Amino acid sequence: MNVERMRSPIEMARPHRATDVAHDRHPATLVRVDRTQLVERRVVLPDEPGVAPQAYRMLRTQVLQRARLHGARMLGVISAVDGEGKSLTAVNLALGIAAESNQNVLLVDLDLRRPSVAGLLGLPVEQGLEAWFAGVASIGDICRGIEGIERLEVLPTLAPVRGSSETLANRRTQEMLLELKEAQRDGLVILDLPPVLLTDDFLTVAPLVDGVILVASEGVTRREDVTRVRELLGAVRLLGTVLNRASESEKRAY
Repeated sequence: MNVERMRSPIEMARPHRATDVAHDRHPATLVRVDRTQLVERRVVLPDEPGVAPQAYRMLRTQVLQRARLHGARMLGVISAVDGEGKSLTAVNLALGIAAESNQNVLLVDLDLRRPSVAGLLGLPVEQGLEAWFAGVASIGDICRGIEGIERLEVLPTLAPVRGSSETLANRRTQEMLLELKEAQRDGLVILDLPPVLLTDDFLTVAPLVDGVILVASEGVTRREDVTRVRELLGAVRLLGTVLNRASESEKRAY
């Protein structure tokens, strides 16, 4: 069956001399990933059976409902500190949203100190946003789609970026993010953002996002850390909280 490919978020971005987001309006390069390895990395495909896929489907539905209610197009996935499953949640949420009909999603790895999205997905790529920041690649060179997963595109970061806070605060970076956001007329941009309490990276991006999802981990995340994160969010809308490694949820089935 022939399926017409929807215009990607990158294709729809308007030309902008400063950011180079528009890139000849060609579809993102499709790459193949190993689904067996995805399972080993706990990446959840939405069509799979089981408790975890069902939990992410519920998360997807709630996030989409709240995003549509508030007209949100750019969402951040955050945690208080590292090791709480933030990046994995961002990946699985993006995959779940992409499974919705007529719902484009662009996943951007902005955890510049410890990027992990490309590794979780097993993307066979040679350069990421670090090359764009260095001025040696365009967004179009970097953006990738995944074979068999319609409506999802990924902007990975492969190597840590020195001076990450300054890089994110740079006008060129901010304009690039705003343009990606503006291009999402029928979809979402999901940003995998750095832990809120460990750097000021998140604060430089916070004014651009329409809402955030806070990821916590049972038995790991401290109550005072969550309280401090909520204080730092200020006017940024908290769309919801995800509790990872919740032992009680694993006992439930339907």
